[in-house]
Amino acid sequence: MNKIIEISDLHKVYRTGYEDLLVLHNINVSVTKNCSLTITGHSGSGKSTLLNLISGLDFPTKGRIAVNGQRVDSMNEAELTQYRSLYIGLIFQFHYLLNDFTALENVMLPHYMSGQKRKSAEERAFMLLKEVGLEERIDHYPLQLSGGERQRVAVARALINDPDLILADEPTGNLDEKNSKMVEDILFALIENHRKTMLLVTHDRNLAERGSRQMRLEHGELFEL
Repeated sequence: MNKIIEISDLHKVYRTGYEDLLVLHNINVSVTKNCSLTITGHSGSGKSTLLNLISGLDFPTKGRIAVNGQRVDSMNEAELTQYRSLYIGLIFQFHYLLNDFTALENVMLPHYMSGQKRKSAEERAFMLLKEVGLEERIDHYPLQLSGGERQRVAVARALINDPDLILADEPTGNLDEKNSKMVEDILFALIENHRKTMLLVTHDRNLAERGSRQMRLEHGELFEL
């Protein structure tokens, strides 16, 4: 099976004026295409740090990170910008929508900025918003949407550039139980329908159990469940 993520001998140490904080230690993992890998761990265990390293938002102290054969850990800023734009979709606990833009504009913007024509970007954004059940809300601004609706817009935005890999960091962490379940269902349905690979980190055991593969991060190391 084709591997989309290959991580070997990964370490991350945050150095302060008083001590060195070892966050990740000897991480070795590979992820095949079309897998939905969920990683659990308590708050502060390094889950978000791991996603930041894979997305190139942070750099490892030691080790190798490759996505689709590309060495993320050795990319320069221009290469990282293109990598994040074209190859990965990011979903955070907070939606990070632009308040002055409609739902449609928020979703289409990354596609338009990647060089696509406006009409094409709008059409693709509309289809994704329809898939998340928001076709009637495309002209609404974030402040006119509920928390669950905003997060569904963020899920649609993560898929707009047809990325190979979705990285999701506590995507339902700010939602109530009803909206959390709805966003979970939509997210996993989209991943399956669009044949995407997803790495999702969460402290929610029920959400983690929906992954086709499950791991746990403890004391800086990854363990298969």
